[in-house]
Amino acid sequence: MKRGLLLQIIIFLAGLSSLMALEIQGIPIARQAVVAGEKLQLNGAGVRTVVLLLVPIKAYVAAFYAPVPFRSEREVSNSSSPMQFDFTFLGPVAQSLVTKAWQSQFAQSISYTYPGFEKDRDAFIALFGPVKCGGMERVQFIGNNTVVYDAALKKGTIAGKQFQRAFLSLWFGSNPVQNDLKIALLGNSNGYQTSR
Repeated sequence: MKRGLLLQIIIFLAGLSSLMALEIQGIPIARQAVVAGEKLQLNGAGVRTVVLLLVPIKAYVAAFYAPVPFRSEREVSNSSSPMQFDFTFLGPVAQSLVTKAWQSQFAQSISYTYPGFEKDRDAFIALFGPVKCGGMERVQFIGNNTVVYDAALKKGTIAGKQFQRAFLSLWFGSNPVQNDLKIALLGNSNGYQTSR
C-alpha cells in the first residue's frame, strides 16, 4: 500500500514538474502557448549571444513554439500550422540598436529571399521599438500572416507565406543566426540550451 502511494506521488510530481515553466538565464519560459486558438508546445529555447569588441554578451532568450515537435528545417518550413517565437531581452536595448540588430541578422543569415523581400523585411524591422530589460518581442505565424508584438502590444502584420519562409531561414537555414541556438530551438540539445 505504501509503495502504491509513493508511486502515485512520484507520478504526480513528475507531471507537475512538466507543467512548470522552464528557466533560462533567469527568464521563465512557458511550456505552452496559444496562437489563433491552437495550443502550441515549447519546441526549444536557448540564448542568443553576440560578440562586441571581442566580448561575448548574452542578448536574449529565444523560445520557439510549434503544434508538433520539429527537429529539422524541412519539418518547420513545410508546416502550415501556427507557430510562435518569443525573444526576451537580458538587458535594455535602444531603438537604434534594435534596428541594427535585426538588419544585421537578416543580412548575415537569410538563406531564402523572393521578389519584394526587402520591402517586407524593412516593414517588419520598423515594427520593433526599444526594449527594456526583460522586455519581449514576439512573432506569430497565423495562416499566411506574420504578426508582430512588441512589449505585449500588437504592432502589425506582414502578409505572405514567402516572408514566413524567409524569417524561418534566419533561425533554421544553412547559415543560421547562431548554430547552437538553431540546435536548441529545434529541441536537439538535450531538450533546451541552458548555457549560463
